[in-house]
Amino acid sequence: MPKLSVCIPVEPGHGLPTYIVRELLKNDAADLEIILSTFGNRLQDASDITEIAERDTRLRLLPPAPDNISAGQLWVGTVAAAQGDWVTLIYPEDMIEPDLPALLTHLEEEQPKADALGWSAFQISPSTPRYVPTNVAVPVLHNVTAYDKAPMLEAFFYWKGSQQTPRMPFGLFHGAIKRSLVETILGSCGELSWLTLLPQYEWSARVLIFADALALSNRPLSACSVEPFKPQYVPSAIQNFPLHSGIGITAAIAEIQVRTLAELGSEWAGFGEDFVTACLYDCASEHNPSAFQAKVEAYRKAFLAMPGGAAFVAGFQPPYSATPPSDARRGLFGKVLLVDRFIGNAVTAQEFYAVMRAMLTPIEVIASGGAVVDLNKKTK
Repeated sequence: MPKLSVCIPVEPGHGLPTYIVRELLKNDAADLEIILSTFGNRLQDASDITEIAERDTRLRLLPPAPDNISAGQLWVGTVAAAQGDWVTLIYPEDMIEPDLPALLTHLEEEQPKADALGWSAFQISPSTPRYVPTNVAVPVLHNVTAYDKAPMLEAFFYWKGSQQTPRMPFGLFHGAIKRSLVETILGSCGELSWLTLLPQYEWSARVLIFADALALSNRPLSACSVEPFKPQYVPSAIQNFPLHSGIGITAAIAEIQVRTLAELGSEWAGFGEDFVTACLYDCASEHNPSAFQAKVEAYRKAFLAMPGGAAFVAGFQPPYSATPPSDARRGLFGKVLLVDRFIGNAVTAQEFYAVMRAMLTPIEVIASGGAVVDLNKKTK
């Protein structure tokens, strides 16, 4: 069995993952498999994809998925086909570290109980305007550390320290989890599972709940191609819950949290000042005045329907800006290096990761240099 299964669901609106498939399979010794899935015969009709699959058995094309299933169900079907010891999932426009299997092998030796590896993926929007100075933070550290679940539970379910989305890097999407954890999660699914436009956050919730031990790579291991979330109303399966994906991404994640916890017999207790602050950031991300005002009013209305929410309405005054925020800082700040967003003339996530990979510590150095440390171990 391969060390790593890289799952790539090709949803409507996404291109074919030809570039990433070629990059991941360049090394004949790479201990991985790539699983592609989509609706219809799009994969089977793509000669560049089928030609690779014919000569390299590490590329697997799943049969066409039924047209009436959701993106979340497509993810589940793709992940269920994985045969690797570890599983990750990305989109066709993203990029992931080709040498990740070697790091996972090293992690198993140093942290045998870890069943979820997380990292902070580079968030790259190809539509970012060049006229607005922006930067990307590149961590200086490259070690892998054992990580306690408690602060991650607070960060995700209680929104501690969050901005528009929770600051929690563990999950299936741009993370790696053991297949045993995948099987546990899929075995716990019920009628309330995967009823969302954002399955990556439901996987994050379930990974965080069911994982035995977490490990965090300080070195980024992927780049994610991101675009602003487009609100689309999907009624919650939780009766009378006022937060939903029709408001914004923050509300959509809250709906995922309350529904996932309800299915597992728990109540969501994340509504409070930190969550309201995240909603403020969500509103501030809107640079169209009418869309901004509509989102502000939608959040205020939702707050009024939440227990104790009326207390937050008067003070909910998100700032509006017609342009994205700029940040011209460059250089070393603490333990991160701030680089220009378009360094090396990189526009896409895949181009950005190619540039960064030339700067980041090679995986072979990490795997051979004892860079995996357990912060929970007591030193003599």
